[in-house]
Amino acid sequence: MFSSKKKMETGNTGMINTIVGEKSKIEGVLAASDPARIDGLLQGKILSESSVIVGEHGVVKGDIKAVEILVAGTVYGNLTAEQRIELTETGRVLGDMITKTLVIDEGASFKGSCTMEVVEEKKALERVEIPKEATEDSKTSPKKENKEK
Repeated sequence: MFSSKKKMETGNTGMINTIVGEKSKIEGVLAASDPARIDGLLQGKILSESSVIVGEHGVVKGDIKAVEILVAGTVYGNLTAEQRIELTETGRVLGDMITKTLVIDEGASFKGSCTMEVVEEKKALERVEIPKEATEDSKTSPKKENKEK
């Protein structure tokens, strides 16, 4: 009924054009406009206009900013995704996450804080109007002072 085998890609990955192989090590900033996959070690930042996949053997020591992020390996740093972050059962994150949608599979681990933008909450706050009487009462009603001793 429930399958622990998940596909290793997010919905927006398409064709992966940047791959850091399992026996590769990169230091610095990786800037990509297309999907990128990390199966080796990357020390530095990843800035992507698309998706980033950290494979099961991948290790990132630095922050990742992308549209979508899938972590099956280990990330020591903060994740910021415009749309979605997913941690698979082998995924490990030591850092903070900011995203609209968060998926954490059973077995994954995460140490840090998470901030999620809730679109419905934003819309609800925009629609809430403070009654005119409430604002007028607070402006015109005199404060009562307790002069008893």
